[in-house]
Amino acid sequence: VESSETFIAKKSSVNDEIDALRHRATRALLERKDVVVVASVSCIYGLGLPAEYLEASTSLQVGDTVELQELIGQLESMLYSRPEEDMLRGNYQLSSILSNGTDDETTTHVLSLWPPHERHPMRIEIESLSSNGLSRVKSILGQGGATDSIHVFPAKHHVMAEEQLEAARFSIEQELKERVEELMTEGKVVEAQRLQQRVLTDLLMLKETGFCSGGENYSRHFAGRQAGEPPDTLMDYLGLSGNGDWLLVVDESHVTLPQLKAMFGGDQARKRTLVKHGYRLPSALDNRPLQHTEFWAQVKQAVFVSATPGTQELEWTKRDPVEMIIRPTFVCDPVIHVRPPQSQLDDLLKEVKSRTEKKERTLAVALTKRDAEDLADYMKEHGVSATYFHSGLTTHERSSALRALQSGDIDCLVGVNLLREGLDLPQVSLVAILNADSEGFLRSETALLQTVGRAARNTNGTAIFYANRVTKSMQRCIDDTRSRRERQMTYNNVNGYESRSTEGSSMMSIFDLLRDEIEEERKLEIVSGHSTGHDLNPVDVFTIASSAVTVIGLTENATIATEHLPSKPGVYFWKDETGKVLYIGKAKKLRSRVKSYLSPGAKHSPRIKVMLEKAKSVDFLLTPSDRDALLLESNLIKHHQPPYNVLLKDDESYPYICASIGDAFPRFFAVPRRQLGAKASNYRYFGPYPHFSEINEVLRGIEEAYDLRAKSFAARHGDACKVEYRELFNKALAEVFEAPNSVATGSLPAKRSVFEEATLLFDSDHNACRDVVAVGRGNDEGKCATVHVLQLREGLVNGRFSYDCEVPTGLDSDEELSAIIQTVLERLHYPSGESSTGMFSFFPNEILCQHPLPSGTELKQTIRSARKLVEPERKDKIVIRTPVSRGPRKQTDARAMEFAIDNAQQVALERQQGRVNGAAKTSVDGTAGKELAALLRLDAPPQRIECYDISHTQGDVAVGSRVVFLNGKPAKHLYRKFNIKSVHGVDDYASLQEVLERRFKRVWVNGRGGVVDDDSPWSLPDLVVIDGGPGQLGAAVKGMSNVGVFPKENRGLLQKSLIEEDTELIIVEEVVVGDNACRQDESERSASVAICALAKNQEEVFLYGMKGPVNDSPDSPALLLLRSLRDESHRFALHAHRKRRTASIGLK
Repeated sequence: VESSETFIAKKSSVNDEIDALRHRATRALLERKDVVVVASVSCIYGLGLPAEYLEASTSLQVGDTVELQELIGQLESMLYSRPEEDMLRGNYQLSSILSNGTDDETTTHVLSLWPPHERHPMRIEIESLSSNGLSRVKSILGQGGATDSIHVFPAKHHVMAEEQLEAARFSIEQELKERVEELMTEGKVVEAQRLQQRVLTDLLMLKETGFCSGGENYSRHFAGRQAGEPPDTLMDYLGLSGNGDWLLVVDESHVTLPQLKAMFGGDQARKRTLVKHGYRLPSALDNRPLQHTEFWAQVKQAVFVSATPGTQELEWTKRDPVEMIIRPTFVCDPVIHVRPPQSQLDDLLKEVKSRTEKKERTLAVALTKRDAEDLADYMKEHGVSATYFHSGLTTHERSSALRALQSGDIDCLVGVNLLREGLDLPQVSLVAILNADSEGFLRSETALLQTVGRAARNTNGTAIFYANRVTKSMQRCIDDTRSRRERQMTYNNVNGYESRSTEGSSMMSIFDLLRDEIEEERKLEIVSGHSTGHDLNPVDVFTIASSAVTVIGLTENATIATEHLPSKPGVYFWKDETGKVLYIGKAKKLRSRVKSYLSPGAKHSPRIKVMLEKAKSVDFLLTPSDRDALLLESNLIKHHQPPYNVLLKDDESYPYICASIGDAFPRFFAVPRRQLGAKASNYRYFGPYPHFSEINEVLRGIEEAYDLRAKSFAARHGDACKVEYRELFNKALAEVFEAPNSVATGSLPAKRSVFEEATLLFDSDHNACRDVVAVGRGNDEGKCATVHVLQLREGLVNGRFSYDCEVPTGLDSDEELSAIIQTVLERLHYPSGESSTGMFSFFPNEILCQHPLPSGTELKQTIRSARKLVEPERKDKIVIRTPVSRGPRKQTDARAMEFAIDNAQQVALERQQGRVNGAAKTSVDGTAGKELAALLRLDAPPQRIECYDISHTQGDVAVGSRVVFLNGKPAKHLYRKFNIKSVHGVDDYASLQEVLERRFKRVWVNGRGGVVDDDSPWSLPDLVVIDGGPGQLGAAVKGMSNVGVFPKENRGLLQKSLIEEDTELIIVEEVVVGDNACRQDESERSASVAICALAKNQEEVFLYGMKGPVNDSPDSPALLLLRSLRDESHRFALHAHRKRRTASIGLK
């Protein structure tokens, strides 16, 4: 839909019964000449590859010598497959029986084969002859008993050799390349990306499974046709049979011929739009029906049958048609009455009841489907057994309704446009047409004649037109019917014939008539036995060990047992080794759902098997309820379009309740999506509803409480007041959809609120561009927490980020939690958005925090600075707040925060598995220390580590901080703060230099003697960590060297270094160091300590004197320890700075 840029995927599925009949038809055409094929106009669409279909077929005769593995390979090349569960058409199964002979043990293989054109599976016994693999066909048991031979056709019409499929894939790739270049040249970047993603996904599925969803769009490549060539259709199978002498009979030609002519144009119009917008390759235009001229070029002779022939048939025949006015039953056309619509409902009820007394039936024809439903309800309320009949019903439901009318289970059938051609209902003596004067397609001359004709099978046939006036179509229908009736009556009188009604033909469908031939077997008894070789074993079901599942985002490259997955609702993502999403699903209980994939006895489709082979991890998001999971899954599938989901349904959506407030007779009804544009103001929408049962429950509840449909129907067609109906509708709208949240539990408004709860998260304007931030903690009483950021963007979770924090001061107050959030967002999260790319912006319009932040102003400035680098034109306001306790946003805020807290808590619990007494397990068990020693080239793992940071407000009241970790755990008693004294203005480098010089001056006893004892708070650490990059590192080294403490890895010569960062240059003068080196006034002292810097954006580790970072990964245990140090140092510096700033302005 170009106006709204909405793609609506075609809904299609293979009906097993129709497919069986299709295979029986093509097999009959290829094997016989006395064949009658009944087809719809869809026969002009492509039907596989006829030549390849015939060439791939094979014959088996009793006594034939075969190579068993070669036979199985041939069946698989004909697209037969082993069953996953029950035996179905297109399946084969192989088992073996060991039998004792007089001399040797012999093996008989039982091949159960179910060709799609057979009504039951066939049993073929194949006896092994020798060890060289040769076997002999021993017996064949078919549907008619034992037979000497069978001819097996492929399981599908689209059968081709592997090399042909490979050539098709290459051809598709070439067309894709050309089309993408063409779109890029036209400046259609989005269309090019969309097309590339779709086609590459289809190519992947073709390569791995041999088929893909929507594969018919590549039919030109599969068949090797040139652009514009017509597809192979049913008529091409007639040509293969060698019998060109066939007759086409077109029934109801006045409808069929226009359909044949219009199908090509309609198909091309739809697909040209898809090609234009990058949803399909141009070759999809050749997946089409035959053009009008192409179809008739293959027809040599035809007979047209119609009660109301069109101009096309009359022009082609070039002669007067043969009229069949006299029926074999001599029944005449019905009498037509025209009656005014006033009191038409009462009049119709009277007429229907009079027919019922005579055991006759009635057809009533309304103008819309809603009218048909309402009229049927109206009749039932007034004692008439009735039901409706329209295109909204399934084929089975329509057949059941017609049978009910025939059998007398109902007395009146109310329809719209389907009570016309092809219905033989001699029980019907009355046809009543409402709104007969509404000139248009449904009340045209042809439509009226066909509808009136349904009463022409009964001797008492009558038609009633309810109308205010007689239209031209009505008059022509009346005149033609009267003329035919007069001729029929004259013929009967002259020849002495008496009319009589028949019992009517069977209303059973062709599927019912042939049920004994095409019914599917639910199960098939297979004789079990032992296989003689590995290749003959049943296909093993692919399984994954259930002991562990890698969970991305929950543990840092670790594995957890499936038992640790939560038994809560959510959405799960199967991913490959690169993190690409392969499959998205939802679950009420994530643990059991994921384990069902990994169960050794699980039976999966080929598509899921391939997915599991590629999957290396599973990720998940918890949702507040399964309704949220359903809606989020739908939105995520549209966004990610994972290759192994069943269909890429861009239009798959959950329905809304629509209130048509702008209509003359407003009503409540379900719609698949909200309408946009100029007419949107005429409607109000409530939802979406993930479960159809729930939307129906609400609509039923409205009808039970207010009876709107019946009153609307009475107002439109009867004497009820329209104003009173509008008032009743407004009352229902106010009481059900606008009631306060405090309504009684169990009431209709309360139920509706529960049913629509997913709307609060994934269909709310409040969450269109919002980050929700929460803190999660494990079950222990440690000092560790996880800050979790959820990016909500237009119904999606666009991103989620988790940051581990260790808080030595404890987590007992909101102030500490607020400081954690502020530190993470200001120093880590939003600065990382400088390099972000994607469909949605990394930066939100609003941040919803679990706890109030100490300084929202500073965070906003950080966000603006980072945002300016990637979105320089964006100037919109940034709002930072906590959930409100009242007002229209209360529910939305509460739902979003619940969502964030649940996921934050889950991440914290998972990460707690790797912690000991509040510290990372790898930090205290020696893992991180050993890795850190190797990374920094230290002689031994560091035991005492110090980290330094600077905090200030635009250079004012600057404070430096030192935090200390001993053996991987925070040592709060060693924390120190440094009020900056010598630096004025913004100069982090000079501030760091001052802090490090002041700190390491205290390494020496009294500032001048030897090194202090190890138990002193100022003893030499094993490692110094600086929060920053190479520039901050250089400044720290300069401050240390000023008091005789030098980087351990550079004890020989501290070379002159020029380090550039953020356009500021830090020059460290050349200083000779060593055992005897010293400053001019302190010649007898020097010391060394290891030092590094940790940069925040990319989590890069720098050593002094080295140009680039020394680490490859930001997620190792060593980096986890360094991040904990850095984050704690920043938190402590920020806390100290705020206390100093508060004191400086006289606040307590």
